[in-house]
Order: sequence, then C-alpha cells, then structure tokens
Amino acid sequence: MKLSLNWLNDFLPLHSVPLESVIEKINTSICEIDDIEEFQHHLNSVITAKITFIEKHPNAEKLQVTKCTDGKNTHQIVTGATNVNVGDIVPLALPGTKLDGKEIQASELRGVPSAGMYCSEKELGLALSSSGVMILPASTELGISIRKHLHWEDTILTIDNKSITHRPDLWSHFGFARELSSQLNLPLSFEPLKTEENFKEGNNGISVVSNDNAHAYYVTSIPGVKIAPSLPKFKSRLEKCGIRSINNVVDVSNYLLLEVGQPTHFFDQSKLVSKEFKVDFAKQKESFPLLDDSSPELTDETLLIRNGKDPVAIAGVMGGKESAVNDSTTDLVMESAVFKRENVRKSIRKTGIRSESAVRYEKGLDSHTCLPVIKRALHLLRENGVEGASAFQPQGFNHTSSKKEIIQTSLSFLVKKLGKQISFSEVKSILEKLGFTVASKDEENLEVEVPKFRHNYDVTIPEDLVEEIGRTIGYASISTLPLSLAVETPIRNPLRELERRVKAFFSANLSFHEVYNYSFSSLSDSGIEGAKENTILAIANEMPEEHSVMRASLFPGLIKQAASNQDRFDTVNLFELGRTYHKEGKKEELASEKRWMGFISLSGAKPNDLYAIDSELSELRQKISELFSVLNLKGGEWKKEGHVYLHPNASLSYVLESETIVEFGILHQRFADQFDLKKRAFVGKIDMLKLSEVWEKWGRKAHFKIPSSFPQGQLDLSILLREEEPTEKYLSLVQGLKIPEMDSSWVHTIFRGESLGEGKKSVTYRFKLMSYDKTFTQERFKELSDELVKLAKDSGFQLR
Repeated sequence: MKLSLNWLNDFLPLHSVPLESVIEKINTSICEIDDIEEFQHHLNSVITAKITFIEKHPNAEKLQVTKCTDGKNTHQIVTGATNVNVGDIVPLALPGTKLDGKEIQASELRGVPSAGMYCSEKELGLALSSSGVMILPASTELGISIRKHLHWEDTILTIDNKSITHRPDLWSHFGFARELSSQLNLPLSFEPLKTEENFKEGNNGISVVSNDNAHAYYVTSIPGVKIAPSLPKFKSRLEKCGIRSINNVVDVSNYLLLEVGQPTHFFDQSKLVSKEFKVDFAKQKESFPLLDDSSPELTDETLLIRNGKDPVAIAGVMGGKESAVNDSTTDLVMESAVFKRENVRKSIRKTGIRSESAVRYEKGLDSHTCLPVIKRALHLLRENGVEGASAFQPQGFNHTSSKKEIIQTSLSFLVKKLGKQISFSEVKSILEKLGFTVASKDEENLEVEVPKFRHNYDVTIPEDLVEEIGRTIGYASISTLPLSLAVETPIRNPLRELERRVKAFFSANLSFHEVYNYSFSSLSDSGIEGAKENTILAIANEMPEEHSVMRASLFPGLIKQAASNQDRFDTVNLFELGRTYHKEGKKEELASEKRWMGFISLSGAKPNDLYAIDSELSELRQKISELFSVLNLKGGEWKKEGHVYLHPNASLSYVLESETIVEFGILHQRFADQFDLKKRAFVGKIDMLKLSEVWEKWGRKAHFKIPSSFPQGQLDLSILLREEEPTEKYLSLVQGLKIPEMDSSWVHTIFRGESLGEGKKSVTYRFKLMSYDKTFTQERFKELSDELVKLAKDSGFQLR
C-alpha cells in the first residue's frame, strides 16, 4: 500500500516532525515500511517555459529552431515537434535530466546549439502514447518544475501489506493519520467522516431489500451530474498511489477508498432496469460482464448486487460493465456497503479477482462508516467539478450499528503480560489516545470499550490490549529478564523416546536419510497396500487429485522421493516417520491414526542380477534385526508372509511377542514400474505403536552380561534348501538346542546356480559362539559342529 505524506498532512501537522522520526515510529510501533521515495524526483529539472520565437532550421527541413523563457532566462531549443506555436507553455527538460534512462544533454543539431528538449506526455510518463509536445494551460506559472505543476512534489511511503493485514483501519490515509496522531501526540486537524451534509427529501424511487447477506447496505440517488476530467489535486493523488484517473465521478470513489478505506461504487442510473437493489447470491454458472472486461462463471457461493433480477456487481469485488459510469452519464446511484469478509474471500477465490475494494473488505470493515462516507462523497464531488451535487435520502439497512466490543481486564494482568511496571494513569492515557474508552472504579479492574474502527476481529481479548500498550511505549523499553519457571520432572513419552532411538539407528548405523512427505495422497496411491476405497479418508475441501485423500500408506511418498533421486546418487536410502489415516468402524466414528517408520533402499545391483539382489536383501534384513538388539529386545523371528505390495518370493514379517512389528521385502515390480523406478527397491515399515508396547514392557529390563574375557568363536554351515523353503526354519531348530555358547545366528549368504539343480538354493548360516568360563578348544568346536550337522541331517536337510 502506498501513502502520500502530503495527503497525510491534510489530517495532522506531520510536517512539524522530522521525517526520520516519523519513519522510526512507524517501523517500531505500527508496521514495516518497504520503501521511501520522492515521487518522480527525476522531473525536478523539467520546468515550465513559454515559447517566444520559432523559425525553420537552416540545415534541416524537419527541424525548427525555437526560443523560450522560464521567466528569468532564455533557452534555445531545436525541436522536431510540429504542434508548438509562439505563446505556448510547454515542459522543458534542461540538460542533465534523465528520461526513459537517457540523459538530456546540451548539443548541436545540424550546426545549431540546443539547450534541452520539449517533452511529450509519453516522455513524462503521463500517457502510453502521444502525438507531440505537451501543451500546458495558458495560466501555468513559468519557471516551476513540472513536479510542482502536476502536484507531484511528494514523498511516498510503501507499506508492507503483510504487516497490516490484521488492521483494516490502517488501509487508508485518514486511518493511518489517526494512528500517527496517537503515536506522535499530534492533534487531528480534520476528520473526513465528520463532514456535514443535508440530503434531499424522499428517495427518488430507490429501494433496498433488507436481508442478512450483508452487515450494511445503502444506496442513494444523485441526479444532475456532468462527467468531466478530474481536477489536478484528485488526479495527482490517485496517480501517486498507483491508481489511474478516469473521470470526476469514478475518481471520487477511488479517492474515498484511499482517504477513508471505505469502498463505494457509482452506477449510471439510466442503465439500471429497476430502482430496487438486493444483496443476493449468484446462481450456479451465472455470469455477466465486469469492468475489467471479464465474465467469470460464478458459483452459488458468490455474493452479488442485483438491480431487480439483473446482477450489476460482484459484492465487494467489482462492478458490472453494463451499468458503469461513462461520459454521457447524468444521474448516479451511489452504493455504500459493508459485506461479510467470509463472503468476499470466497468471491475472490472463485473469480480470481483481487481488487482494491476486495482487499479491504476481506479484512473485516465496520459498518459505522457507510452513511458518513456518502456525505463525504457529495462534498468531494462538488470539489472535483460536479457543481451542485446533492443526494436523496439514502435507503438501506445496517444490522451491526449497535455492536459493541467491551473487554474486561485488570492492571495486574496487563503488567504481568507486559513484563514492565506501568501505572493506571499511563494505561488509561495510552488507550484513550488510541481511541479506546476506559472505565474503572478502583484503578485495578478495567472495562475497555474498543473503538468501532477496531472492534471487528482486531482487538477482542485482553491480550490485544497488552499489544497496544507495548507497541506504544516501545518494546525496546521493556527490560529483558530471565524466565522464572518451576523446575519439574518432565512427563515421559515412551513413544517419542523410541522414535528418537529408531531414527538414530537408521541414520547412524544404516546411513539412511530422513525425509518428510505430505500427509495427503491421491486415491490410487493410497491403495498400494490394498486399502479399500471405503476405508480411505477423503478431504472435504477442494484439493488437486494428487492431494485429495489422507494417506493410508507411507510408501508412495518414499517411492517418489527415491525415484526423483535415483539418477543423482549412487545409493538411495530413505526413511520417514509419519502417520497414516484409516476409516474403520461405523460411519460417524472418527478415523484412526497409525504411526509407522517407513523405509526404502534402492539396490546397487542390476535389476536382473537376482543373486546379488538376494544377497543385498539378506544383508539388509540382518541389519534391521540388529535394531532389536539395540532396543534390548530378544526372541523375535523373521517369517515368510505375503504382502500385496511386496514380491511374493521376497515378502517377510518380523514377529515379536506374537505381534507383527516389521513388514519387509522387495517392492512388487508393478509398483516399481508405476513409479518409474529403474532399480529393485527394498521397502519396509515398522509399526511404531506395537513396537512401543513391546519395548516398554521388555526393552527397559536389564539384560546385562559381564563381557567375556575369552575370545569368541565362529562357525559356518551350508545346507541345501528347496527354493520355496524359508531360511529361518533351520535357525529355529538351532535355537531349540539351547547351546550355552551360542551367542547369535543368522543367514550369511544365499547362493543359486546350475550346479545346485533347478529349484534349489544353498544357504550359509553363521553362528557366533561365546564362552564365559573357559577358552574354546578344538574338541569343543568339533562337538558343536557335529551337533549342528547332526541336527541338519536329522531334520532332512542336505549338507553342502
């Protein structure tokens, strides 16, 4: 938002305070300033001059030699313009002036000196195109800069919109001046909304249907107007704030928007089919042409202004083209209203139109300005060339005229929250300067009435008053003190403890990288684990298809992350800790959340190198098994169980305490193809809620053993299995022997080859042996080896 310092001076003597102090106070107590600029400062050296002499150039047919005066000095100018005559007053750019990035210099044109250049409207930035030099009115003062002539000598402040998004009262020059008045202790010299005006008797047939679709809505008839260009004051102020001047009526509406922050709209009464106005919602797919030449297709959530049955404006957003004011307009209907911000926001979202009016309405304006702004508009119309402008009695309604916001609080509460001792008199003085009304019987308990321009959504609770006091006295004046907190033992959260340990294991021990994905998913992706559509939780608000449901699996996000990184890194190992969402039970019951650790690892082998892939699978399975040792959990085992998202011959579950804790295996090829994975992918997930229950029950118990002082031993044994036989079967039999020296056992390698025969695999098991009372002897090694071999033979396994 742009603010003119000259305009602000209409309301308070801001010129009496150094600009640096004003800027500092705005930045520290009101909002952020993005930029400060002297408007069109490069035109200081473009002055007004009167042409006194013209003759043809002696050496060029298309050039003229002219002389002009600025009232003190005479300048000789060579020009190619054909629309200038002796006596014309024109803009003269003196040497050193920069226009369109080019510097004007004193030079010779075909042997004749020239000390500057006459300027067109285009060169001055007043028009997109022009046919010749700009001719100024005959009454124009000579020798003044074009900035002064056009009322452009001004400093413009660009306010950061985000910092005042909660302050609709600051979206205008008067609102900002009112705030500066309180912050700088300057008196307000003029309040535009207190303009006095008498209306004509009657309503000229105009009527308004009262309903609850707006907080307030008024229209009034203004007959006998004459459309003309605006006066320089109005033109310049609009241009300095980035709004194009149109005519003396439309410019008043825009002027009011910038002056008091209240949007208004003028209709051409002759173009209206009815004298009845109504705030109503659009019909589905209804449309009509707008002022910007668009005709968006509307929905039944878009709020309209109807004249009779015809739509004439999108409420609070933009007026219709067919009822717009033009050069032939003679009678006006003026609209002044406050619409519900929720409705305006929906209209903005549905139409994609974000006008200056809509920006203010969506903040939440108060209806108390609706009638005063009509009176101010009549005054401005007369000032801007609409002689004798008068209006009939406004017709309409105001449903929130009696609304009040009163906050009950106490001085001790304000002091405690503020962190600084402050007296009742200081609190009262600060709040009253800001427009609040303060009442108190004992100077402890306060009853504060919020001013109307701030009681909609802005200041509603005692903490808001703390902010008002704090920013006024300056946050820098509040001392920094150490926090005073009770030292208490934090409540244990076993699940969080477990999650930190599991994440640390995957990142430190397995070199996996953590990723985060959206909790939203597409319907097709959510079915990767076999979830049925009626169990998937859909999102009510409109979303793109790929984010239309709450995710029922972590795998789609992980797979997409792996696919996007597969060409960038030699190894891709990712994990994610997150929730999935499922509809279970009766329709009215809430959905359930499940907590998982999902992971994916892309194979380093070629997709058709099954032996290498099998070896990688076994290696990763063993590493994941080590997690349970780290968590102090024993007794789990891997079982071959089918899962729809895994390859049928590489689908495993880790079972602990009769609970399936981990699902792990090779991603099914149809999903690998669907997500464009170029390598085989090992995927799995850990049920964190089930693991937490088991860990809390058993993992926190001590299983400490004094380290053995004797060296450990190791045995390997290879047996031949059928392809479909699980490798864990033999390990289970070994555990049943309960060999005292057996510390751990696992599948070390799996080999397949033509020499083994079709449908056969060779599995090598590794056994870690540890003795706590004596050193292993060769005899004991042979006894254990023989015992393991005998177990294999007795169980029907063939040794290799």
